[in-house]
Amino acid sequence: MEIEWIPVSLLEIADYNPREARSPEVIQSIIETYKLKNLIKPLLVRKREDGKYDVFDGGTRLEALKILKIDRAPCIVYDCSRKEAIEIAAIVHTNREELTPAEKGKFILRCINEGIWRNVEEAAKALGFSKDTVYDWIREARIYSVSMDSKLKNILNRDVKKALASMPKPVREMVINELASLTEEITEKIKKELPNILSNIARKSFESEPDEVLREFRENISKIIEAGPDYSITFRASSGLMYQIDKVENNIVIKILSRNSSSYQLTIPSIDLREFIRKLSRFIK
Repeated sequence: MEIEWIPVSLLEIADYNPREARSPEVIQSIIETYKLKNLIKPLLVRKREDGKYDVFDGGTRLEALKILKIDRAPCIVYDCSRKEAIEIAAIVHTNREELTPAEKGKFILRCINEGIWRNVEEAAKALGFSKDTVYDWIREARIYSVSMDSKLKNILNRDVKKALASMPKPVREMVINELASLTEEITEKIKKELPNILSNIARKSFESEPDEVLREFRENISKIIEAGPDYSITFRASSGLMYQIDKVENNIVIKILSRNSSSYQLTIPSIDLREFIRKLSRFIK
């Protein structure tokens, strides 16, 4: 293919360019090389209907050229559709070591979602990598996505993220939302056992309905919490509400917990407890 010198003003980094972060050090290195050798690797571009060009490989070089205030950039122009350009970008970028596994995995998932490939097997074949390698990249992308949820930062270790990443998306999102709804006191109690709990339900998550997996997750959490001293019990009920029952002197204190504080509190004298339970039983069908 011939190299065309295209005005930098017509070049834009494509929204499907896989690289998410551009290193200032690499940009500076490109600038220094250009100053010394007047040399820069051609950009891979696709011409759009509006007359501008999508840069799907060479975004970092384009940033360097803009800093240098260079008028024109060497480009290889692909006469292809947007869909074809996305596939070329995937092939080019997944063969580069400097692109992180998470970036590769995220882009492959995007390609599958946009219909470039039907599944991981098709993607692996097109890219020239094994299915295991592609699955590893996708898992890294999911782990990175989980890491972005700041509400979970206190309980996220590598084992927890790995277990979450191995679940189907609907289950993973439900479990993450459940974890995010817990109080700090409860997350601290379950922190040690959480990797094992998540690993166990991850194995079942592909065979069971999401609601069933979530119910089992809640049950496992409740068991850990209820294993504490008799004078304090915390559990999540079928409604999804979190309750804490404490014995304080001669009273039973029932709290309905929210994320940061108790929303409601009921104090019952211990002497009234049996009668209170008998009366409540009339409402249980």
